[in-house]
Amino acid sequence: MTDSVACPGCGLLHTAHGLDHAQDLLASGECVAQHAAAVSCFYSDPDLVRRRQYVVDAYACQHPLATTRRGVQTTALCLMTLDLVLERGLDVALGSALHQEMMRERPDVFVALAAPDLRTALTYRHLSSAAYQPARGERAREWAQSVWDAWTPHHGQIRQWNQLLVPHRL
Repeated sequence: MTDSVACPGCGLLHTAHGLDHAQDLLASGECVAQHAAAVSCFYSDPDLVRRRQYVVDAYACQHPLATTRRGVQTTALCLMTLDLVLERGLDVALGSALHQEMMRERPDVFVALAAPDLRTALTYRHLSSAAYQPARGERAREWAQSVWDAWTPHHGQIRQWNQLLVPHRL
């Protein structure tokens, strides 16, 4: 019988390989490895590269670590970006630039948010149900939307951070 490990963030079961937990994410090493394989096309396919921020932010927000400063900061930045892209209509390709703008002043305003039940949201496995690469871009958006929707109780706080740090983007 093969041992399995449940990811503490998303709840997915993975074959146990004894991998170390991720740093600054609430994720098993097995989940991180499987996720990396599933999203590798977003780093190499020209049609998907511009949508890469969906998979970066969705994964981080589905594996929030509230016990480290970097974990809290990562979750906050990724949630702020999801707000700007999914709710405000900014181009997802701006994701990295948005993160840089948000951190320009080295803000210390982020607080840990109580994680919602993220086990009901779509996961990176949703990407594999798309047979063709272009469809994976839409699946990535659906995953990001599902994760963003799970964080609904905190949307007000996230929007306050955006108002404070990137008001010109609103």
